[in-house]
Amino acid sequence: MTPAPEPACPVCGGPNDCAPARTGDFASPCWCANVAADPDVLAALPDAARNRACLCRRCLTAQPAPAARTDGTA
Repeated sequence: MTPAPEPACPVCGGPNDCAPARTGDFASPCWCANVAADPDVLAALPDAARNRACLCRRCLTAQPAPAARTDGTA
């Protein structure tokens, strides 16, 4: 079995930085190997998104998105 070449997080659409998806080999170490996934996030995934692509770090750990700046600075 080989990893699906899915570079986008199925929750937010941002890059998931999945090394196995990028290299096509599960032997490639991935950032998520030592990260605890938020069970509520996994439970909320729609069936169509399950087992298709890795979530990004923010979505996997249920961290809030950075707040948008309103003062005109980046």
